[in-house]
Amino acid sequence: MKNTITLLVLFFNLTVLSAQELQLNYSDLEDGVLQLINEHRTTLKLTPLEKDVVLQKAAQDQSNYMLKIKRLSHEQTSVEKKHPKNRIKFHGGTDFHTYGENVLYLTVEPKKYAQSDLVLLAQKIYTEWEISPPHYANMVSNEYAYASLAFAFDPKSRRLYATTVFGNK
Repeated sequence: MKNTITLLVLFFNLTVLSAQELQLNYSDLEDGVLQLINEHRTTLKLTPLEKDVVLQKAAQDQSNYMLKIKRLSHEQTSVEKKHPKNRIKFHGGTDFHTYGENVLYLTVEPKKYAQSDLVLLAQKIYTEWEISPPHYANMVSNEYAYASLAFAFDPKSRRLYATTVFGNK
């Protein structure tokens, strides 16, 4: 009987741990990453990027798609959303003539993230893109005036998918 109780307690504890959710403020995380990008752009005498609702929708669309397919991609199977320019247009951004996209995923702990944790997570995302030449080129391109980020989380793999969509009108 004691072994049965021990197993039940162990099972209960594992269930509680595995059911723990990722709790973070995605808007604050987006702001943190954009702040880091804009701080760097300022040191290069570039104009800071402004957030844009259409680009945010296109970014969310791509993060959700990567979550669905469980891998990184800049393309989708749907013709109407195949490339970043298609997703921007799909979400109403018919006035954008220039665009770019950064994607990544990070493995994160499913927990409640305090503001200090978000600062560190934003720095990690920024650094991953900064050390990648094509992603860095998007962040510092003077062709872009707007950028927005979006995220999607896979609790099973603990992957946080992130997408930044850049553009100019």
